[in-house]
Amino acid sequence: MHSDVFLKNIFGRLVHGMVEFLSVLVVYLMMGGVVMAAEPAKPDCEPLTSADMRSVSVLPDVVHNGQPMTVRNFESTESLQAILKKYRLEWKRAGLDTRGPIEYEAGGWNVIAKLMGSCFYTVQVRANGLSGSKGILAVSQVQEVTKVRVLGKDFPTMYGSKVAADMKHRDPGKEARTIMLINQFSTDANADFYRQAIGGEGWQIISDKLVTYEGGKGNAYALTFKRGLNETTVVISRAQSGTIVFASLIDKP
Repeated sequence: MHSDVFLKNIFGRLVHGMVEFLSVLVVYLMMGGVVMAAEPAKPDCEPLTSADMRSVSVLPDVVHNGQPMTVRNFESTESLQAILKKYRLEWKRAGLDTRGPIEYEAGGWNVIAKLMGSCFYTVQVRANGLSGSKGILAVSQVQEVTKVRVLGKDFPTMYGSKVAADMKHRDPGKEARTIMLINQFSTDANADFYRQAIGGEGWQIISDKLVTYEGGKGNAYALTFKRGLNETTVVISRAQSGTIVFASLIDKP
């Protein structure tokens, strides 16, 4: 019973966390989502920081859907509105683009974003306590179009699956890849597919967890595969828009 509750919490945090992070990228994807074939360098952009912010790097060097990106979490004693005002003024003074920033709300967050030169800046912020704020600072660099890259390449997917995110983490000493996709098959069908598709390529299943949701609302799965020093975890859960498959592939040195 306790393990089932634990797994349900894990599934919820994984899916919710990925959806929140992807909201940082919504504006950019709406601008066209250019996807590159060549491996891009780390963004050569001025960092998004402020003297009164406490920030920590969470994704120092990733490639999201072909675009290089860096991401930091932050906390500030300033209010949500003060943070938004600060970036409006700062980006206006920069004078690289006469157009104002794009602003919108997503999932309880206020988002302000602007393209300056080839650098795309996104600040996602919400209130923290009575007067402070917290959020995410993301910087990506638009790449010159060459050849379109296929998202989710070399990762098995069921027919009709749509890849929402394909992120490569370039950490020193090892590389990892995170893929998020959605399809209209059941969680059971997806679990059976990945047991065969990944298990049939020489990977051993070292963990196969099933959680049945209350009220007959379906199942969720967490599958872990291992081949040599490499490990792949596939989390499968149901959402309103379909079945979400969240895969983490780690190449261990």
